[in-house]
Amino acid sequence: MEIKSLLYNSVTVSLPKNVVQFSLGVVIFWLVFGSVDFWAASIALASFLLAYSSVYFFNDITDSEEDRSDSDKRGWKLVANGRLSKRAAGIVGLAFLASGFLLSGFTNGWFILLLGLLIFLNILHSSPYIRLKKRMPAAAVNLTAIEFLKYSSGWFALTSNLAAFPIWLILTFSLIYSAIYLVYKFRFRGNKIISNKSVIIPLGAATAFCYIVSIVLYGYALPMILLLVMSLALARFSVGKRLKFMNWLLVEFAVLPMIVIAFLMLSIPAFASFNSNITGRIDQYKENIYEELPDLTHSLMNLSEYRYEDLEELQDAVNQTLNLSGITFFNPGKNK
Repeated sequence: MEIKSLLYNSVTVSLPKNVVQFSLGVVIFWLVFGSVDFWAASIALASFLLAYSSVYFFNDITDSEEDRSDSDKRGWKLVANGRLSKRAAGIVGLAFLASGFLLSGFTNGWFILLLGLLIFLNILHSSPYIRLKKRMPAAAVNLTAIEFLKYSSGWFALTSNLAAFPIWLILTFSLIYSAIYLVYKFRFRGNKIISNKSVIIPLGAATAFCYIVSIVLYGYALPMILLLVMSLALARFSVGKRLKFMNWLLVEFAVLPMIVIAFLMLSIPAFASFNSNITGRIDQYKENIYEELPDLTHSLMNLSEYRYEDLEELQDAVNQTLNLSGITFFNPGKNK
């Protein structure tokens, strides 16, 4: 196989994105708890990258005929351009999947369960018998779930804690990625956006809601504001550009690393101080609103509080609900 196909293919072009998505959970864990087991995080990252890379081989196999007619995709889809046979792609994909899950045995049960669910949702996404990605509403929901698990993977590789997990923050990034995917996949331009407003409007409203809630509930106001400004600037720059894969890839490589960098900047004293000032002002506004609108206070508290402290409590609740006479039906194992 020639050097170009080894460097430019479904797995390699997605590698930076997957590293960043996993790393976000690790960085937020570090900001919340003050330290990270980098050895555990590295093993989990390697197992995640290996196992999830199998998805791209499966997708290349199922979409090979369609991809051959697309000059964009034919350049980096190894099955479509003939550099890899379907049989060889299947073998390599299974090897990636098996090695990823074998390595995940050194992590924890919840992370293994998350990996399995990710693979299952991707099968639903790309399977020739289901093809959720061809149905826009279903694709939006399924892809948001996939991205949510990916952005959460770094966190749950290190802990089972739910109380400190910033669910609205993770959901914000998941919805944004889902929206970007739909724009690229369905070639949304002009009137096509208007004709699909039943999907676009709810997706946009949900993203805006989660973004605002994230700023209100968590102490990451400055990174979130910077990311919004940068995203709007890139969106303005991209207006009128052709919906080609390379254009989206360049934007993706520019935006995604900034997500992690923006949060890492909180380790810089000056940046952290500025963020604290903004957060303090937001807290003051919250207090004023709480005094005027006590019902809103109750609603916001419900958004920021979780019924279960960690996944073990959730596991116990599920087992009690199942009521299987002492048989533990749901038991992914204890986390660190």
